[in-house]
Amino acid sequence: RVETIGAATLYLGDCREVLPTLGKVDAVVTDPPYGNANHDGDWNARLNERRGLENQPIANDTPDAMRDVLDAALRLIVGLLPAERSACCCFCSGGGPRPVFAWLAERMDRDGLAFFHSLVWDKRNPGLGQRYRRQHEMVMIAHRAGGRIRWNADDRKVPNVMSGMPPRDREHPNEKPVEIIEQIVATHSNAGDLILDPFMGSGTTGVACARLGRRFIGIEIEPKYFDIACRRIE
Repeated sequence: RVETIGAATLYLGDCREVLPTLGKVDAVVTDPPYGNANHDGDWNARLNERRGLENQPIANDTPDAMRDVLDAALRLIVGLLPAERSACCCFCSGGGPRPVFAWLAERMDRDGLAFFHSLVWDKRNPGLGQRYRRQHEMVMIAHRAGGRIRWNADDRKVPNVMSGMPPRDREHPNEKPVEIIEQIVATHSNAGDLILDPFMGSGTTGVACARLGRRFIGIEIEPKYFDIACRRIE
């Protein structure tokens, strides 16, 4: 299933099957599974059950499945990025015991990609967790090997810590604030650029692109979240 909404093209399907059918994009901004099995018998799921809310486990969200699908997506993304200037920005968790941020930084520094920098998203209020409660997530940023990072303007300077509360009324359990995604999109692209999100979820990156005048391609494997993304972007 493919939906075109303004300057956005949305695909319902597995990104490993859709990515080989696409042409060049200018940048990737995505929030893939974290490998935490969220909402699949965890503390989040038990809390939702007490609240009478629906639980829907995130697709490919076990540690091994996340690494398999994200590694495959990154291999396919390399060929879609321009050789000279590009950006690939991936959200990830900041904890262990199999630290995704460390694995992702290393993964984004080989096989056609060159690691550039990491960002910290400060969520302001401590979240779930024992001992160290989770108040931040991370964004790993790379570009195509042999090229340079895609940047909005050579004189643009931004801090590598972003601050913003998660949405209170969210339509996806891991939904990011639009304002945080807007900062990343605005930093690594210009008006009219084409942004790809192979793990679209409820469409926050597409909403940010619509607000900023960027073209957008989104891919989502779950029909429920695909429909939400279509509505939000429209």
